[in-house]
Amino acid sequence: MNIRLPAKRLLVISLFTLHASFCPSLALPRTYVEPCPACHGKRSLSLTPPNLGQFDGEIGVTPGKPFASHRFDVRYDACPLCNGTGRHERWKPTPPPEDKTGLAPCLNCLGTGIVSCAKCKKTGYVPCTKCASNRSKKPGWLLIEEKTAGRTSRHVKKVVMPCGACGGIGKTECGACEGRGGTICKKCAGEGFVPRKERK
Repeated sequence: MNIRLPAKRLLVISLFTLHASFCPSLALPRTYVEPCPACHGKRSLSLTPPNLGQFDGEIGVTPGKPFASHRFDVRYDACPLCNGTGRHERWKPTPPPEDKTGLAPCLNCLGTGIVSCAKCKKTGYVPCTKCASNRSKKPGWLLIEEKTAGRTSRHVKKVVMPCGACGGIGKTECGACEGRGGTICKKCAGEGFVPRKERK
């Protein structure tokens, strides 16, 4: 099975692999996998739209309450947040070296080899910018109001649909850290420790 990685990630891996060939002690921080926070590892995702007034006045629906049948109006065979993998990959801090002689923890990453992402606050995800300011005030959903033809302005057709950017989830993968919650420390090249004489 061939797995294609983004060009940016391939470049980072290639550079560290080349550096590691000249520095045998270098070890990239390992990664660990946790379930996708949207589909919880199921890979597929079903979403029920919030009641934003689109059901009010219709037969069998009580105004102000969720859709009577509770059916799933939006279903994705592949979860939009994890692209159907059901996985969320994160950086795992590099274990400290067994022989610490002449070494000191890197002050930039506090000895972990990973610098926490300030944009997503280590979560790996950020609020969707397309629907965050939408008038629906429901992350992930867009509210569209249209006046019904031939009727007074009081009659407005309300349509609630999932955001085209996040698919109704309300958040997207952080572009700064590619969803991993942090980046490899450049000062120690991900090792977490530096020669004591170089520590500043």
